[in-house]
Amino acid sequence: MWIEPSPVQVSESLREAVGGHPLVADTLARRGLTTVEAARAFLDPDQYRPAPPTDLPGAVEAAERLERAIRRGELICVWGDFDVDGLTSTATLLSTLQDLGAAVRYHIPTRQEGGHGVHLPALRRLIGEGVQLVLTCDTGVTAHEPVAYAQAQGVDVVITDHHDLPPDLPAAYAVVNPKMLPADHPLRELPGVGVAYKLAELLYERASRAAEVEQYLDLLALGIVADVATLAGDVRYLLQRGLERLRRAERLGLRVMMESADVRPDWLTEEHIGFELAPRLNALGRLADANVGVEFLSTADLARARMLAAELEGLNAQRKLLCDQVTQAAESQLERDATLLEQAALVLSHPSWPAGVVGIVAGRLAERYHKPTILIATPDGELGRGSARSVEGCDIHAAIAAQGEMLERFGGHPMAAGLSIQSERIPQFRRALSRTVRQMCADLGRRPALHIDGYLPLSDLSLDLVAQIERLAPFGPGNPPLTLASRGVTLTSHTAVGRSGEHLRLTVENAEGTSQTVLWWQGAGRGLPEGRFDLAYIV
Repeated sequence: MWIEPSPVQVSESLREAVGGHPLVADTLARRGLTTVEAARAFLDPDQYRPAPPTDLPGAVEAAERLERAIRRGELICVWGDFDVDGLTSTATLLSTLQDLGAAVRYHIPTRQEGGHGVHLPALRRLIGEGVQLVLTCDTGVTAHEPVAYAQAQGVDVVITDHHDLPPDLPAAYAVVNPKMLPADHPLRELPGVGVAYKLAELLYERASRAAEVEQYLDLLALGIVADVATLAGDVRYLLQRGLERLRRAERLGLRVMMESADVRPDWLTEEHIGFELAPRLNALGRLADANVGVEFLSTADLARARMLAAELEGLNAQRKLLCDQVTQAAESQLERDATLLEQAALVLSHPSWPAGVVGIVAGRLAERYHKPTILIATPDGELGRGSARSVEGCDIHAAIAAQGEMLERFGGHPMAAGLSIQSERIPQFRRALSRTVRQMCADLGRRPALHIDGYLPLSDLSLDLVAQIERLAPFGPGNPPLTLASRGVTLTSHTAVGRSGEHLRLTVENAEGTSQTVLWWQGAGRGLPEGRFDLAYIV
């Protein structure tokens, strides 16, 4: 179903201030940016006024405790997470504390030791090795038992996290989480690395070295895109600044990674992060020990950076192969048992699936079947570990939480979550989750709507138009790329492309037969259009 662009009144002052193609001003107005000041701040980061780090609840208390630890020479452990958001958060805080003279080490858990979160066995070991203050990043907001244990040992815990808040917070020395802010606050949608960056900003400000925090903007951009953060308020501004920093390729590890991925730094966009750089870093946590990822993001040794980049390349190739294999296996399950597709949510499991890739495949299936999807790896003799991906309009984290009594642990966001479960409980969990999803997500069965941002004749498509649209970038959640449409075009030729011929390259012409363009058609199996048709596309 196409949703037509809504009529919009754009003031002459806004059109003049924005300039360029009228589509830019119309889009800004449709997205709520109706004043000249708001539009300029959106398009130009130099015109935006970011919120101070002191707006984050708990940030001042966290900074004061860290400063005291630095003065006393206490050993600080930065406890992170193994995805890109967690790795960039850890590298940011580790480097900041080192730069400010702290005695600091870091710890990234592995999937084998229990996955995301703060785990008691590793915490006991770290405290036994002399850690006197634990600083979490991108994790910890539900770590009640580990925090209580640390406090009982005389070790303070400072939590920085961005995940949804539990009913009661852990009894930590300080909890810094943007979810405590009002829904319209410009810092509300910060990912984990955003919280880490703002805490680093505050520490540098208090040390009268405010400008030095900008050295971590490149890490910030990586984490924002990789964690699919909503690009609203300060998050968009910080990504704009971070992309500028990334294009200079000053960080050695990232420069080497861009060389391996054939990404030109000066042309880099958020898409290169999402499809080239982030998957390589994520491959570490999915298939190996992600602790070396922090070293990769902070090393000044070229030989070491090249060696780690080669390891990332190999792991990423392995990740692609495993994803294809798990996808085929999951599709085979659906073919053998049609009742699985009758459920409101897809819940599939297998003992041989690698836990590190089930989230990627869950995302593929959720997109294909337009249903929340959970894939669970169930190795013999171990807890099943699952990853969930949802679709617009369905809070999968809330749906999973409603089945909390069946689960060993769970956590996440409305669109993505993780869980641990006893394998024998999976059939019961599948039925209960589907009931909950049906109750929560009444419109789930409808085909997803396509929002059209504007109609253009094919003759208007040009590099200049692309440049005008790029002024609205970076794109992502909260600021989606523009979907345009042309009326009355005719298909003149097509060519199958892709590894399995799953896409088509189309050549179409307009009604006058004077203009042609080459386009990509996703999902060749849907059949080719005949006669004249309206064509939607992203430039």
